[in-house]
Amino acid sequence: MTIPLYTEHQSPNTAPEGGHLGLWYTRFFNRYDADWKLDDTAKSEWINSVANKTCGNSEKLTQHAERTITLIKALKGQHAICDTNWHFVTGLGLPHPVENGFTWHQTLGVPFLAGSAIKGVLRAWVEQWDDTDRAQRLKDWFGLDKKEAEKQGTVEQAGKLIFFDAIPIDPVKLSADIMTPHYGDWYAKGQENQGINPEHVPADWHDPVPVPFLVAKRASFLMGIAARDIKNEDMAQKALEVLIEAVQWLGVGAKTAAGYGHLEKNEKAEQYLEGEMKKKIPVEKPVDPLELLKELEAGTLKDNPTKQKEQAEYIKKLMIEKNKWRETILAKSSKPKKKEFERTQRVMKFL
Repeated sequence: MTIPLYTEHQSPNTAPEGGHLGLWYTRFFNRYDADWKLDDTAKSEWINSVANKTCGNSEKLTQHAERTITLIKALKGQHAICDTNWHFVTGLGLPHPVENGFTWHQTLGVPFLAGSAIKGVLRAWVEQWDDTDRAQRLKDWFGLDKKEAEKQGTVEQAGKLIFFDAIPIDPVKLSADIMTPHYGDWYAKGQENQGINPEHVPADWHDPVPVPFLVAKRASFLMGIAARDIKNEDMAQKALEVLIEAVQWLGVGAKTAAGYGHLEKNEKAEQYLEGEMKKKIPVEKPVDPLELLKELEAGTLKDNPTKQKEQAEYIKKLMIEKNKWRETILAKSSKPKKKEFERTQRVMKFL
């Protein structure tokens, strides 16, 4: 079989420095031999080639987090940063030559959780553990599909909440892990077994088969929820509170029953990121009405009477806000008040 690459093309043997590690891991598997077969160590070698590496660009992840927080706030939504307390993995069911896939963000090159996954874990928690007006929450937060709507004698509807993708705020350290299923033949061929073949039953005499897979050692995820209508911002607040409980106790991603993917809220990280964002907000220089008046008198807008009047109206507004607009004055008034009166007269010439 011909390899589907141009003969003059030479793909690198290792992941390029600073490149998209997810693209490399997913698309550039190079452990096949000439007969398109894998030896016993090929899968673990490929996983180890990216294990102990860090994926994601710190600057780009920070920028993405800041933009996401800005959007969530504009929608009157709520956000939180949650840290994994051990390994995290998602996308094991995706196709890959090493048998276990891994979900990567297409542009940021880090493991992430889609908004649909966040919505799913929250719904699972509400359905199983939340006794606070469960039916109403399920309807409001997640909506009704056709089947549920027919049961309730109503029509389909979308949920009132928007769930954002959960994406790391910092580069993620990767690691190699291993699972050891004992009953591989039972899982694969058990339904064909009629109790005759002892290799196809779940029993103690089977040897474990090591299966390597890729995990994230630690990650800090930014999670966000907003209401479709900002009038329901309280609903978004409550949903986030319940979500934090859900990711702590149920976990997210794959292998949560084995302790993977359980998250805990990190308030210090939230405060730090908020503080860094505030530092980047440009400080607006106060507008000086006197400077604007000088520009107006210099004739910069004399060819546009409409703009000239608008500028004068704006100067008047600023002077009123500062309590410096004086259309009349007493003879015994102080010098500052006389100056304010004189400037008011100068502005009124353009009104």
